[in-house]
Amino acid sequence: MAALTGIHIVLFWLSLTAYVAEAGLQLGGVGPKEPLRSALFGGVVLHALFLGLRWHLSGHAPMAGLFESLTVFSFCSAVAGLLLCRSETLRAAWRPLSILVVLPQAAAALLEKATSPLFPALDTPWFATHVGLSFLGYGFFAVGLACAWVYLRTGEDAAYRAGSASALYGFSAFSAGMVCGGIWAYYAWGSYWIWTPKEIWSVVLWLYFAALTHLKFIPAQPGWPGWTRRLEMWATIGGYVVMMLTFLGVSLLLRSSHSMR
Repeated sequence: MAALTGIHIVLFWLSLTAYVAEAGLQLGGVGPKEPLRSALFGGVVLHALFLGLRWHLSGHAPMAGLFESLTVFSFCSAVAGLLLCRSETLRAAWRPLSILVVLPQAAAALLEKATSPLFPALDTPWFATHVGLSFLGYGFFAVGLACAWVYLRTGEDAAYRAGSASALYGFSAFSAGMVCGGIWAYYAWGSYWIWTPKEIWSVVLWLYFAALTHLKFIPAQPGWPGWTRRLEMWATIGGYVVMMLTFLGVSLLLRSSHSMR
């Protein structure tokens, strides 16, 4: 067991090294044309092995505490990027995306990495589905920020479509996560809703992206210019800020059942 513990930590550092290498290559303008041949893809494979081995060692989904939350956020951002930004036309998005992937993983590297048992209230399959879907949504929101940055700089139609899709996919995953969270709360505390700061901010985030994914369908009318692509991409960037406030701001600064301090 001690050997496996050491191996899983080595896999963590190797995945971080791959992410740093990808960010360096992208910033240097020498990143590969195909994402599946990139250092980021190699990092995702190593990262998946790390998470799987940590799950085996701890006996629960590795999504509890600040260290695991940050590293899963990094993993989901990378996976979402591989799903949405595979084409050559979206190559420019890999520069900001590589930074968004490496930062949470680098922050996790500064934290305690020892495994620990779950609290009884968390020891349920609904915990893994709720948190996993929520972080998948966060990952798509990160991709949305990268694509929005590219669109605002270049006006590329592919970047707009990917940024728009990322908001929709992220909103869908996050919505499913909220439903699973309500069921988990019912089994853990006897209520689907307990008015914690994290739950309130989750609704704020949900409403934000619900509005964002629907405003584009408002037609232009006299006195109302409609919802432009640039406004939508700026709002997508703003959604990432709201997500980070929900994910880290509330969890670290306010005391609740979701606190990670």
